[in-house]
Amino acid sequence: MDRIYIDFIEEHSPASERILESSYYKKLMDYPRHGTTNTFDHCVRVAVCMIWLSSKLNLNVDSAVKTGLLHDLCFVDYLGKHDHPGIYCFYHPEEAADNAIREFGLTRTEERAIRSHMFPLSVHVPSSRLALTLTLADKMTALYEVLFVSKAVHQALGRMAAKRTVFAM
Repeated sequence: MDRIYIDFIEEHSPASERILESSYYKKLMDYPRHGTTNTFDHCVRVAVCMIWLSSKLNLNVDSAVKTGLLHDLCFVDYLGKHDHPGIYCFYHPEEAADNAIREFGLTRTEERAIRSHMFPLSVHVPSSRLALTLTLADKMTALYEVLFVSKAVHQALGRMAAKRTVFAM
C-alpha cells in the first residue's frame, strides 16, 4: 500500500494512526482479499472511500474511517485451509466486530455497521447511515479490486484493446 493513502487517512482522522500503526492490525497484510490484494490494503481503500462518502453524506469522519479500517479485522486465509466452519462471507463480519471491540473499542453504531457490512449476505441489516455507507464503500472497493487491481483483467483488457475487440450488446 502506497504511504500516500495512509497519510491521507491520518490527515482526515488523526485517531486512525493508533489502528494503522498497530502490529496487530498490520498482520492483515498476510491475509488475501478478493484474490488480488490483501486485507490490510483492502481496508485502507475502504477507509479512503469512507472519507469521500462521509464528506458527501455529512457523517462523522472518525467513525467512518474507523469502520472502514476495521470492517474486515479477521485473520483467515479464506483461499486456503482454515478452522472456521461455513462460508467466509457469512461469518467474518461477526469475527471482525468482535476483534475490533476487543482491540480498539467501538461505539454501538460502529459495531452494528461492521456486523452488517456484508448485507444482504449477513443476518444483520444496516440500521444507520454509517452502516449503509460502509456497506456501499466495501462493495465499491471490492468491485474495484476484482476488476482493476487484477493483473489478469489488465492483461485481458490490453489484449482486447490491441485486437480492437468490440463488445456487442
